[in-house]
Amino acid sequence: MKKLLSILLVVMCLCSLVGCGGNKEVNTFEDALLKDGAIIVGTSPDYPPFETLDAQGNLIGFDIDMMNGLVAYINQQQGTNITVEFKQMDFNNIIGALQATQIDIGLSGFTYNPERECWFSTPYLNSKQVIITRNDTGITTAADLAGKKVGAGLATTGADAVSAIEGAELVQPGDYTVMFQALKAGQLDAIVCDEAVGDNYVKAMGFVKCEGALVDESMSIIANKNNTLVQDAIDKAIAEYITTEEYQNLLVKWELVSE
Repeated sequence: MKKLLSILLVVMCLCSLVGCGGNKEVNTFEDALLKDGAIIVGTSPDYPPFETLDAQGNLIGFDIDMMNGLVAYINQQQGTNITVEFKQMDFNNIIGALQATQIDIGLSGFTYNPERECWFSTPYLNSKQVIITRNDTGITTAADLAGKKVGAGLATTGADAVSAIEGAELVQPGDYTVMFQALKAGQLDAIVCDEAVGDNYVKAMGFVKCEGALVDESMSIIANKNNTLVQDAIDKAIAEYITTEEYQNLLVKWELVSE
């Protein structure tokens, strides 16, 4: 018993010295990151041109390029030398990963929704939800979706838009790569997604985009509500970055604006 008590006292002393669990003092942006020297970014690579995988399995897209640009600005502003570490996951798991402190931020075409338990940055891009369909469905407006099978990502604003259309059947067979294949095969009648994503698949697979928007919105980076140091650094970097020629060049590169 005495030996056990002695061991317990030693453990208690060690805990008091190291903070019992490794809790570090957080005073700077770099202190607030989960990993020394890197910011961990959760993303779902099924949403071209924002984030997708190339033929070699590399992450590419507007959001990916922009994040690297933002971190360069953060390093300049904060006097740091951090790198970006992307962590691939399903879109509907990103907020949970933030809450579980598995990632520092989420970047995957997020639009503001007060029901999402996270912090939203200053928007970095305007967007809207549109209807994409085949040219043989006869769908031209939201009213035409009544009685139709309509795809939209789980926990997305597109899914909310479909749910609000009377008679439309919301179908979620998988990520957007799977959904657009299902649309091509006739297993879906339409898909609701961000306009830039829809335009990408219209160009690549010959689909049709219906005129008008179901929802006008904007895209933001998300972070844990309690991580104010990361929030401040991200917002400050966005405010500067979206005024640069580099940002404008990315919009052109990923065909989000005309040259």
